[in-house]
Amino acid sequence: MRVPLESYLGRELPSVYSLVAAVPFSPVDVDLNVLARGEWDALTDRFRVWFLPKAEGQNDKSSCYVMIRKFHQQQAVLVCVHIVANLEADEGRDGQRYFTLGILSNDDIRARAILGIFLGVPPIFHRRSEITLIERKWRVDPATVARFAANVHSTVNAKTVAGGEVYRLRLEPASDLLANLKPLDAWWNTPAGESSGTVEAEGPEDV
Repeated sequence: MRVPLESYLGRELPSVYSLVAAVPFSPVDVDLNVLARGEWDALTDRFRVWFLPKAEGQNDKSSCYVMIRKFHQQQAVLVCVHIVANLEADEGRDGQRYFTLGILSNDDIRARAILGIFLGVPPIFHRRSEITLIERKWRVDPATVARFAANVHSTVNAKTVAGGEVYRLRLEPASDLLANLKPLDAWWNTPAGESSGTVEAEGPEDV
């Protein structure tokens, strides 16, 4: 299933596909060539490292994550990947999560395929069986959809068209769009190793 990107530009936001996986190993290698498919546009694509320090007087914890965004223009598909480090991991504990991978996309097939950029990469060649899926479903909650919609807005506004012009979108976003965005590294809340009750049943061909 693929949701048209234009659907995220209006006031009524659609659903977005979310795939979340727990990773019990470190380091995590990323095959960027497979992700980029030979093309990388600095206007629309992102490879960004975030560090969110603990706010003074808050119970929130410090967070560090990598955000990768890839826009496939011909297919009109946008993929956003979060690689979140578990800063509380302890050395030597079996079965713990070192990283969590979170993927948002308007295309469920592309989202599942993106998981493959972390698998089979030399020199370690990690396998699909080593990671645990936490979530794979179409989300409709405003905070998650608004997070993805903000990336769609950013991508469309920055895209250079023929002739060197920059296309600027003229629209009035929904009044609660920014209010629904939270400065967090994750949109999921299911503990590692536990299955979400709304996980879809999918075949063994998923990667």
